[in-house]
Amino acid sequence: MAIRLSSVTSNGDRMDYSGAASEGKEKERLVLITWRDVLACSGWEKAKDVECPEIITVGWIIYEDTDTIKIASTLDYKDFTGEGEEPPVPYGITAFPRGCVEKIQEVPTP
Repeated sequence: MAIRLSSVTSNGDRMDYSGAASEGKEKERLVLITWRDVLACSGWEKAKDVECPEIITVGWIIYEDTDTIKIASTLDYKDFTGEGEEPPVPYGITAFPRGCVEKIQEVPTP
């Protein structure tokens, strides 16, 4: 299966993730990404009481480089929008700065 991953942003710009997969020869990688988020407080909290939360997000890796990891929560294998994208078309994109990512754990799929 050849994979050409791209998406359309909410403002209509096209983002090309064609370098994300290894030329479509590998199956999509479903992963759990454990990451830490920023937390800002505007009250009278003591520094010792403020911690960055650890969060787990699931999705298919669609892009990785030295700075960013992008995953999709949905893969469309039939191009339901009819835009002529080569399936699977990724949607529900989350981009993580690599510095926030604690762990990437592959989820076994059949």
